[in-house]
Amino acid sequence: MDSLVTPARVVVVEDDARMGRALQRYLRREGHLVTRVSSGSALRRACRENPVDLVLLDLNLGSEDGLDLARELLRSTGAAVIIVTGRVDLQDRITGLDAGADDYVTKPFDPEELLARVRAVLRRHSVSTPPRTRARVGPYVLEHDDMTLAREAGDALRVRFTETQARILLLLMQTPGRTVTREALCSREVKPAEDRSVDVHVANIRRKLRESGVDDLAILPVRGVGYRIHLRGVSTAGRS
Repeated sequence: MDSLVTPARVVVVEDDARMGRALQRYLRREGHLVTRVSSGSALRRACRENPVDLVLLDLNLGSEDGLDLARELLRSTGAAVIIVTGRVDLQDRITGLDAGADDYVTKPFDPEELLARVRAVLRRHSVSTPPRTRARVGPYVLEHDDMTLAREAGDALRVRFTETQARILLLLMQTPGRTVTREALCSREVKPAEDRSVDVHVANIRRKLRESGVDDLAILPVRGVGYRIHLRGVSTAGRS
């Protein structure tokens, strides 16, 4: 992954299942957290549930107008939008960009070119979007700037982490109940995915939580994929 681009939360809107899976695979290989949906209603739900950094949007979604969706996204979220479509007409491209899309990619496309365009859009977007340095799961709040986990106001709990531990914990807490890939976690250290140091960092985070009496905030391994954070006693059914 480009070291200038941190893992992003990406929603792929594509009603062709095969194409959607391919886009999801390319983006996850880059370390991004990817949700795949096939309709405008599912896209809206995904944007309500979690912050979204980037949407890859097909224009052909049955009865829904992809351009109207692009305009809606720009009004209601801070997400960047790349239109990925089979519409190759110049006027469609102009209309899409005029609707506010950050880029317009026509099918068929080269995967490496698409990923380069994703990186470019995320770099541009990060300049104007302040980084999220705070995350909450239940009563627990992580302030990345001072590398401290606290419990809701009035509680004396304060757990201090190293810079790397705080970056990893921040990413996990920003997507509670969802699996964060090893690639995404390792990118917080700018290390290759096969580097096992992320496991050491996670073990040290768990130890600090345990020693501080935090026994309901669990970091769970997902074999062969990565980790997810879970607040015990809170259902995360349906998440992945």
